[in-house]
Amino acid sequence: MKLFHVFAVLFIATMLAASVHAQDSSVPNDADAKLAQILNEGTKLAQGRKFREAIERFDSVIAAYEERFRDTEDRVRCARWLGETLYYLLEAGKIEPKKKVIGLSQTWADAYFMKAYILVHVGQFAQAKPILEKAIALSPSNSLYLSELGGIFQREKNWPMALEAFQSAERATEFSPASTKNFELAKAWRGVAYVFVEQKRLDEAETLYRKCLELDKNDASAANELRYIEKVRAKSTN
Repeated sequence: MKLFHVFAVLFIATMLAASVHAQDSSVPNDADAKLAQILNEGTKLAQGRKFREAIERFDSVIAAYEERFRDTEDRVRCARWLGETLYYLLEAGKIEPKKKVIGLSQTWADAYFMKAYILVHVGQFAQAKPILEKAIALSPSNSLYLSELGGIFQREKNWPMALEAFQSAERATEFSPASTKNFELAKAWRGVAYVFVEQKRLDEAETLYRKCLELDKNDASAANELRYIEKVRAKSTN
């Protein structure tokens, strides 16, 4: 569904079925701001490779939100911007029209994501996957999360699941913020193309890598993969 259609339908759905949506008013805004600050602290620690201290920050954010929503029967969604939030409202209205949706900022989901990202970085893929899946449960149309899941499947050489995750990430870029849309689209395309190479679908892979370069002519990863495809083809003709 195109985004402008989403907005039109969502406006009507929200007005006619207001019971679908409930803002989180159980905790003061300053509590959420404090949790966002802790998340930022953890992110800076992770950038400085202080992984243990970073995970401690992320765990504290996760624990606070899990405690807050432990007994809720509502559907909780985290979104980066209004368009993504509205999309979740529409989908919830289709699936469970009588169930309320609590819309939150990205803090809780990002805490899961950042913890999983660190675990992937240190090679703990099995531990990272269920944590990343919790982030995706909160933000099912977050392209970045879906690509990260695809990356785990890629490392496991589970090509069907990797392809599914990266293609989902590509579709989800419809709801990516404008500032990160091209980055996330290229990341998803590179993921799909990588799987295509493993499946010997070289022409399809080449097309996607060239699309990455159309988005960013300095995409070194796409350029390197195109050179690799040329080498594979050269070997097959010898």
